[in-house]
Amino acid sequence: MKIRIALLFLVASIALMSCSREEPTITETVVQPTIIKMNEIYSRGVADNPDWLEIYNAGTTTVNIGGYKIYDSGGQSGTKPKLEIPAGTSLPAKGFYVMVTDIALSVNPAGFGLSSGGEEVWLEDKSGTVIDNVVFTAMETTQSYSRIPDGGNWALTNTITRGATNK
Repeated sequence: MKIRIALLFLVASIALMSCSREEPTITETVVQPTIIKMNEIYSRGVADNPDWLEIYNAGTTTVNIGGYKIYDSGGQSGTKPKLEIPAGTSLPAKGFYVMVTDIALSVNPAGFGLSSGGEEVWLEDKSGTVIDNVVFTAMETTQSYSRIPDGGNWALTNTITRGATNK
């Protein structure tokens, strides 16, 4: 009986060794967060101080943002064009780019503007990938919707810092 068990154990061991296979290589895809972000929104503009949206480069190198687009639900649904950043526009590291959104249709065929009552806005890169979006709230003429610190979490603030570090 002991011989049979030993023989069975030996056969099983040989069978298991001959069935061994290489384990598949597992590669992990690391998704890097975008360094280009919407950073401040002002939607209570008037004729001499129109609505605008600020974009921030949280990275350490200059990025060509020409061809990036911003849009609201009309652009999302395809009922109106998206507002495109002009070709060749560079955004330096830790720098800001301000897009005025209340401009004449002859200049801005997208007809894009920011709703003073709040809305959702998207930012996509030149390949058409959405890299940022935010639902901003209604604000007073003395407020903006800003990331504090720059590139951080959104908050309604009483300090407007167009083209500068948010406070």
